[in-house]
Amino acid sequence: MESQCVIPDNILAQLKCSLCEGYLSVPPIMVISEDGDKYKCGRCYLIKTVVSNPAIIYELLANIMLFPCNYPDCNIKIPFADVKDHEKICEHRSVICPKANCNDIIKLLKIGAHFKEKHIETYHSNSFNIKNVHAYYNIDVLEKNGKTYISIFDFDDVNFGINVCAVDPNDNYKYEVTLKSEKSHYGITVSNQSLVSFNERQHCFKCISNICKLKYHVYKDNRKEISKRLSTKINKESVKRLLGSGLITYNINIIDGDKPKEEVKHEIKDVIIRKAKKIFLQLLECPICKIYMSPPIFQCLSGHTICNSCKTIKINCPTCQESIQNTRNFTLEELSLKVELPDEKKLNSKRNYEKNGDTDAEDPPVKAQKN
Repeated sequence: MESQCVIPDNILAQLKCSLCEGYLSVPPIMVISEDGDKYKCGRCYLIKTVVSNPAIIYELLANIMLFPCNYPDCNIKIPFADVKDHEKICEHRSVICPKANCNDIIKLLKIGAHFKEKHIETYHSNSFNIKNVHAYYNIDVLEKNGKTYISIFDFDDVNFGINVCAVDPNDNYKYEVTLKSEKSHYGITVSNQSLVSFNERQHCFKCISNICKLKYHVYKDNRKEISKRLSTKINKESVKRLLGSGLITYNINIIDGDKPKEEVKHEIKDVIIRKAKKIFLQLLECPICKIYMSPPIFQCLSGHTICNSCKTIKINCPTCQESIQNTRNFTLEELSLKVELPDEKKLNSKRNYEKNGDTDAEDPPVKAQKN
């Protein structure tokens, strides 16, 4: 293995990127001037320049050099090939606060504490709701299970767009976004969305606000490119058709991917049982009086059921108008005796839930209603 040398300070001071002023320690290194005295580092690779030629000889030499970390509080020396990976996880990684009205320099690992102290209106724990997506674009910090996330919301003429960025580059959790309207009982949920690693050069709210002055930020002069690259896009016209044009809120929730498989299996089983119970209770509901049926349960020739009380006052099936004789549905009768049914006192509450669109509300286990 080739020996690597430490660069003298007076030389190191000259090996700086002409755009971000960071060390020329992240490839690819490019020459960006005709006279060859200006360079840009790999951190600024996406920044377009008139001249952009590979500095091949420089990189060959850099491969036998040790560079300091780009963050001042970090004192370690790093081989040229490893600098990029180190800076992603360096505990001293510092950024300018991404909020539009703040220029504090903070360590990225402390960004949650910084928002909680100085930008509490955009700090959240566990999950959060944002109101009126038609009017605001915003940046928020969310902390959950000891991890920190930075959410960016933007929109263009076609889509609402969201990025949820992980401070920890190794975080592989997922997130989901739910849009709701105060005028509708329905909602739109986009699930199984992937986190992206936070990059202060690309995820800058000052760029979104058109007030960024940092020439090494990719989108400072092209705000529309930010919304194009947001990972979750929701069509605005679809939102309007489903939820109307009133006040729309959105909720972001990080989905914990560390649950044991057995726990996940039990949760899936519970969901299936609840859904099966809901379907069964719908079958037991008399189509006329809406009370859950118990024996005797009668049916028409087509198989539609009716309770004993309503049969005494109704001679035709309310569903198909076939005549109702004395044919009984013994299978449904037997099953009705084996399940706990909501009583009459609970029916009004149940129907109100359904009227309001909450079809997932669970029925409390109580005694069966007698006919």
